[in-house]
Amino acid sequence: MTGKKKPLSARAQRREAERAAVKHVRDRERLASLEPGGSPERPIAITSASEVEVAARGMPCARCSGEVRVDEHLAETVGTSRLRIARVVCPACGARRSIYFRLGAGLPN
Repeated sequence: MTGKKKPLSARAQRREAERAAVKHVRDRERLASLEPGGSPERPIAITSASEVEVAARGMPCARCSGEVRVDEHLAETVGTSRLRIARVVCPACGARRSIYFRLGAGLPN
């Protein structure tokens, strides 16, 4: 027996590449959930509710790094915290995501 592997067929190569791409997307989405704003446990601190949509649009899509569109801006209580949530969608790949914000004390006048 020789120890050489048989070369992969074109179909097997495509399937392997597709599995790697899916794994890459899953890893990017997992990393996005660990970044600030990615979960209710890690909200982004802001001083005004008017900053939510601007900040959310400035964050790239977790899947394709494209620009996102804000579908909804909500104020919800998560656990004991009152958070602002921006629900965004990527027009390019269709990925949906929630970005969490916490209103902080504003600067004194």
